[in-house]
Order: sequence, then structure tokens, then C-alpha cells
Amino acid sequence: MTETTTPCRVCGEAITPDRAATCDNCQEPFHLRTRQDQDGDDCGNVWINDQYLSLEFVCNVCLGKAGEEPAIGEAH
Repeated sequence: MTETTTPCRVCGEAITPDRAATCDNCQEPFHLRTRQDQDGDDCGNVWINDQYLSLEFVCNVCLGKAGEEPAIGEAH
């Protein structure tokens, strides 16, 4: 049985389950380190919403930190 990989919306590379997050704005997956001891780059950010006392996950595309054109890869 083959395992399907989900591409990151920001960089287009495959996302491993321990580095996956879903953007609250566009609902697309992106890379996010869930622990400080993990290697790699984050393709988004997470913060605490003070009003709703919840975590907000947003990819770099929705934050305006990524280029207009997505990276060429599996998602392209």
C-alpha cells in the first residue's frame, strides 16, 4: 500500500504528519514545526487569538510573505 503525500501550499514540497498544519484562512496544508527541537523551515505561523482564546494557523501566502506564484512542484 502506498502512502499519499500532501504538498505544502507555500513551498510545494511533501508534508510529513508531524510537520503539518492547516491554514485557517484558505484551508490548505502547510509546513509548521510543532516542537522547537524539530528541524526545517516553517511555511506559516501560529499564534493565540486573545479574543477567542484559540490557536490561529495561517500560511505565508495568506500572510502575504510568499511570492505571488506558487513554487513549482507536485502542487503545480
